[in-house]
Amino acid sequence: MPRKLIFCLLPFIFFILLFSTYSTAQSRDGSASQNGFNLDLSDQLGGIYYQDPLGIQLSSRLLPFEGTIDPNVYQLGPNDLISITINSAKPVFLRMLVVNPQGEVMLPLVGLVKIGGLTISEAEEHIKKVSSDSFKNHTVNLTVENPRPVIIHVAGGVPYPGKYIVPAQSRVDQAIFSSITSGNRDISKSVVNSSDFLKNHNFSFRKILIERNGNTISADLIDFFRNGNFDSNPYVKTGDLIRVSKIGPETPKVSISGAVLEDIEIEFLENDTPEKLLRIGGGFEDGADQSKLYVFRKSEATVDRIEIPFDKWSTFKLEPNDRVVAAFNIDTDASASAWVYGEVEVPGNFPITSGQTTALQLLGYAGNLTNRALPKAAYLMRSGGWRNEIPNKFNADLMKRTSDQLVQGLEYFDAETQLSRNKVFIDLNDQVQLQNLQIFDGDRLYVPRDEQTVFVFGQINNPGYYPFEQDKPVNQYIRDAGGFSLSADENRIFVIKAGNATWFSPKETNLESGDRIFIDRNPVEELNALRTFEIQKQQLKNQRAQLIMTGITTITGIITTYVAIRRL
Repeated sequence: MPRKLIFCLLPFIFFILLFSTYSTAQSRDGSASQNGFNLDLSDQLGGIYYQDPLGIQLSSRLLPFEGTIDPNVYQLGPNDLISITINSAKPVFLRMLVVNPQGEVMLPLVGLVKIGGLTISEAEEHIKKVSSDSFKNHTVNLTVENPRPVIIHVAGGVPYPGKYIVPAQSRVDQAIFSSITSGNRDISKSVVNSSDFLKNHNFSFRKILIERNGNTISADLIDFFRNGNFDSNPYVKTGDLIRVSKIGPETPKVSISGAVLEDIEIEFLENDTPEKLLRIGGGFEDGADQSKLYVFRKSEATVDRIEIPFDKWSTFKLEPNDRVVAAFNIDTDASASAWVYGEVEVPGNFPITSGQTTALQLLGYAGNLTNRALPKAAYLMRSGGWRNEIPNKFNADLMKRTSDQLVQGLEYFDAETQLSRNKVFIDLNDQVQLQNLQIFDGDRLYVPRDEQTVFVFGQINNPGYYPFEQDKPVNQYIRDAGGFSLSADENRIFVIKAGNATWFSPKETNLESGDRIFIDRNPVEELNALRTFEIQKQQLKNQRAQLIMTGITTITGIITTYVAIRRL
């Protein structure tokens, strides 16, 4: 008998042996065999049930799978564990079948069926067709119990090239994650943060090449992460060779900036267009001129500015190192507004013309001040956005660069930076200042309440707020607060004015409601120096006393000796 014929008959011989074993077991104890398979479980399932013992063993070794398999997309292959239900007059349940390395699966009553490379839906139709001799008017349902792992190889400029085993239906970003990150090989825990490696600008994430069966496809992970384009991040398959190259300063780039949600510079691709870069930049920002984009292109002697109208965005081909800029509308103040808080008749948010509306006009929108307002203590907070940057703001780092201060002085610079950040003091009684102060989008004007108090703090026994009394001297407030503490420097008393926080000596200003009285302390360094001086002074006194006593003792000894000699 030819070998090929014997090979074809093996499945039927195997099934007959299984059936004979089942019949023998049934005749002995009247129940189904428990040796890895059951047949004709009419009482339980009303049909034929078969479970592959090899599939049960392999199922514990495969990688866990997260997500849902699309039966019209997922292609079956070697090491997939599947279950098949054939619904006919007498249903057949086949569980934990292993797809062999040739892409075939052994089906009792049918034989070897090649399903490798077919989708689940295609495999169901194929099995239905090849089993039509054994079953009539039947349907086939195929379920993937555990998808096979995918074995790929990552090469190129990555720090950890080599072979990787990843879960089925992994995409390129998941497949290359461990080869780029700090050697974290547990991809099942890492893929959720796969976009993190985009922070590393040393690799080409737009020109990832996948070599598969003699063909080459590409992946653009920038497009995938920013636009959710799955076509730019394809599934990997067993045997894929993924090449990730490095990029350097000489690598051609393109960028988009201006009135877009995110300014970005990325590696150049041959099919880049203004429309594609606009999507990668997140689209237009509010206030953008959406009718055109500008492309700035460097030539040998100059930089050309090319205006691209809306209908050309998708067809205009960018060149290496082109820069795309989205412009703002000239009228960007349509939604500009500023806030007024505190003691005004109508506190709230008011429309303004950014850079033109004055503080006097803004205050007019909010109505008159209430009778509880403290006009001299008002202040304006700038919005702090890049369009509203204060040009002459305090720059501590710049001061440090040219300063001869030691560490303590540099720390003082930092403190000044925090105290003065984006803050503009206003005297609401000064009409000239209000008329000259321009308001910008997002600014906030605060009008505090006059509580008719003075705050006493520092080296005082009972710091706190005390009722303000006209013409009451500073020393009386200090007495009301319990007097000086032990470490107080009674020569360093200051009045800090409400609002602009200017420091004065009590003799240089009139105390007003909202002001603060501060009592400084003797510096620790001076106290230590004073203690050291007192100790040294006392030691010097002791040394002098000892010297005098030594001198007296010496003189006494000389006199005693002289008297004794005269007596002789």
